[in-house]
Amino acid sequence: MNDNELTSRSLDDLARLARAGEREAERVFFDDLRVRFLEIAKRRVREEDREDLVQDALGIVLAKYRRTESPSLLPWGLTILRNVIGNYYQRRATREREQSLEERTEKGREAQVPALEILEQRAAQERVERVLAAMESLARRHPRCGQLFRRLLESLQLGGGAREISRRAMAWLRGDLDGATENSLYVALHRCRQQLRRALHDLEGARP
Repeated sequence: MNDNELTSRSLDDLARLARAGEREAERVFFDDLRVRFLEIAKRRVREEDREDLVQDALGIVLAKYRRTESPSLLPWGLTILRNVIGNYYQRRATREREQSLEERTEKGREAQVPALEILEQRAAQERVERVLAAMESLARRHPRCGQLFRRLLESLQLGGGAREISRRAMAWLRGDLDGATENSLYVALHRCRQQLRRALHDLEGARP
């Protein structure tokens, strides 16, 4: 049977011949079905995905058409195509939801980082302000403590390691307090620190 004779046959006739072993009939059947599937896919699917979906649908038809009991293969084949397209849109919707969730989560993280940094900066600033207020309160009641802490802060501003800062402050204090020994200054500093802790505790306890 030549091509002209085959192309004049209906899809159902072509399918019947293909089932009977006519390989050319099967080729014409799937060529015709592909053209019909593409016409539908053009109206429902974006261009870059059409061919793949049509081939998926044709593959299912090829695997099942010999066994189907449908009286007409075109409606049956179109149902397969609609299911393939439906699955395609479901997968797209799922991917878009997942991407949207990832984007929202990422944006939330990006927005959260500056917010946390601001909160940490504010908390640190508030702690410094409370310590300075406690120092001022302690200095009014115990001027010696005020002098010790003032020298420590001045040395701290000049930088260096903890030992260097401490030694520099103690050298200044020995000059301020003529006759004071380093040991006596460390003892005084220890007592002033304890009083500062109490003053800071009292100050925090008075906060609303």
